[in-house]
Amino acid sequence: MAKILFLGPPGSGKGTQAELLKKYNFIHVSSGDIIRNSVDPIIVRYREIEYPQGKLLSDNLLFDLIEKNLPKKNSKYVLDGVIRTLPQAEYAKKRNLVNLVLYFSLDEKNAIERILKRNENRADDNLISVKKRFLEYEEKTKPILGYLKKNFEFYEINASKTIEEIHKEVLDILGLN
Repeated sequence: MAKILFLGPPGSGKGTQAELLKKYNFIHVSSGDIIRNSVDPIIVRYREIEYPQGKLLSDNLLFDLIEKNLPKKNSKYVLDGVIRTLPQAEYAKKRNLVNLVLYFSLDEKNAIERILKRNENRADDNLISVKKRFLEYEEKTKPILGYLKKNFEFYEINASKTIEEIHKEVLDILGLN
């Protein structure tokens, strides 16, 4: 069973690639989608106040969301943006939520350009929020790469390529090409 974590900075194409894997029967579990669609009062409050500022959801709230939204056993899935801190990575290992990590590397300039161009009317798709999200990524997520490399099968993908080039590389890694 494939339990994949897509990790990378905002705008690196994690969601796009996860969506493309649906045709291979992967379930796309996106923390951003879950947060944007949640009716839980605590998540709604976070979404209205902290999310537009680019702040990450607390570990405990995220653990709860993961547990509630993980697919049934024996499902192939992609966790998109779900693991972003060391406690979250440790939680994923302890709960056996991941067996493969695909890290989409992209510099801040390209990430900002992509996000501002995508025009999805998301509350966190503005320059101030994007810069804050990238800073959060640099401070909290990038430092866990060493842990992920040590504890999971790990691949790095250059996310500055085209969607098609990246998708071919993802399929090659997964043995689906």
